[in-house]
Amino acid sequence: MERTPEAYTRGILAAVLEPWIDGLGKVGTAIRTDSKLRAKLEDASVEPAARLALLEGLVPAKPAELRNLVGALLANNDLGLLDQIHGALGRVVSQETGGPQLAQVTSAIALSSAEQDRMAAHLAQQFGANLEFEYLVDPEILGGVIVRVGDKLVDDSVRGRIEALRNSLGVRAA
Repeated sequence: MERTPEAYTRGILAAVLEPWIDGLGKVGTAIRTDSKLRAKLEDASVEPAARLALLEGLVPAKPAELRNLVGALLANNDLGLLDQIHGALGRVVSQETGGPQLAQVTSAIALSSAEQDRMAAHLAQQFGANLEFEYLVDPEILGGVIVRVGDKLVDDSVRGRIEALRNSLGVRAA
């Protein structure tokens, strides 16, 4: 196991979300396989608290917020979203802990192998070693680089600097 802050953070994320994934999976399976339970849970004429009581024993006690989420889904008649939420949580954990994260590097001209190696080493220090690189060329950025890793964007391009200067001066592009 790599010993970086990012690696420890991914471990924490997995540990925190695992009970949620397990709990939502159990509830979802029970609802899909038990048509009588599903019919009672989807009956909007029954109070949400009474419908939540039907899931007693299926919804784990911890984390307590999981029970609150299922209760909110029932109260809002959004129980149909449960499988999608379960899937989305699974994807987040998989992306953050399992598979490599995409690092997209855009430059005005193609980077040499040595420049790509230096960029990869720098980004690995910043974001962790679990990166998969994609190098793109966009002459419109004029110079510098734009780096996107996951939901983080670093625009160190000449075009980005010009736009930032225009914005700070209140000048509109022609």
